[in-house]
Amino acid sequence: MLKRSIAAIALSCVAALAVTGCNDEKRNEHKMTVVHGKTMGTFYTVNVTGGFKGGEEALKKLSDDTFNRICDIISTFDKNAELAKVNEYHDTKPYEISRELGKIIQETVYQGRRIDGATDISVGPLVNLWGFGKDKKKNQAPTSEEIQETLKLVGLDKFEIRTDSEKSYLVKHNENVRLDLATVGEGLGADALCRKLIELGYTDFMVSVAGASRSYGVNSKGLKWRLGVEDPTTPERKVLFPICALDKAVTTAGSYRNFFKDDKTGTVYSHAIDPKTGYPVSHHTLSVTVISDSAFESDALDTGLLVLGADKALEFGEKNNIPIATVEYENGKTVIRHTNNFKKYIDCAKNIK
Repeated sequence: MLKRSIAAIALSCVAALAVTGCNDEKRNEHKMTVVHGKTMGTFYTVNVTGGFKGGEEALKKLSDDTFNRICDIISTFDKNAELAKVNEYHDTKPYEISRELGKIIQETVYQGRRIDGATDISVGPLVNLWGFGKDKKKNQAPTSEEIQETLKLVGLDKFEIRTDSEKSYLVKHNENVRLDLATVGEGLGADALCRKLIELGYTDFMVSVAGASRSYGVNSKGLKWRLGVEDPTTPERKVLFPICALDKAVTTAGSYRNFFKDDKTGTVYSHAIDPKTGYPVSHHTLSVTVISDSAFESDALDTGLLVLGADKALEFGEKNNIPIATVEYENGKTVIRHTNNFKKYIDCAKNIK
């Protein structure tokens, strides 16, 4: 359930700080518990300053259990996951779903509508048609007829969630509609583990699931956590610019060399598909970074804002007081722009030695 390549990587995650631990126990000084793993088709890293009670094994178990629970709900690859079963239901009659899945779908749709439907969890058939989904890459663009036929399955108006006092239902307006929540999976996972750590009393940690992160407090040097926004123009992983997370959620959506070239016409197509036109975007925006109080919210917005492009993304950010940064490639040069309120996150990172 890979949404994108890793776009934000943790910096300065070593050294030490003594802080107060859970249940008033003193955490080990000069120690940090760090675990890595795989989830949702990508990788995660969890850093807990001062050490995690039970060490790496306990933190790894907590992380895997938390992420697996999200996957049990939203995976489209695990046939036993709830959303996978929803996608195998080919009927327009109401299909009962869990309250949790219903809420995730409703909130993702809400975020999508904030940006004119640019984030659309029914876009999967178009992504597959263009060769960027599970059907792998193609060497030739689909025909306009194929695109128009596939568009019949895409749109926030093609399904709805109905609820009563006790149950939730998904209603497909076309029996072949399929939903994909990969665009918010990483954010959901980061938020869920963040809540677990807070409940256990931890106040200094960073959770990163591919391009989505949540962090609080300080790293083991006693400094604010820093993230590196990856340069989408280079073949190797390279930090383009660092930022401080400042106890916020940070997510990045980017093209990150995910494209294909039509062997017949020579045209290069981006993997960012506009769900309204059915075609890949033609602008030069390569990545969008969003900062908010929730990794889910940021994750639900960043892909759609990438589809809209830098100008509209930054306009949305300024209008809604959401810190946003964009990376574009114009005339052979990398161009970084950001909203006014994004500046403090960059300035903070500059001041950390």
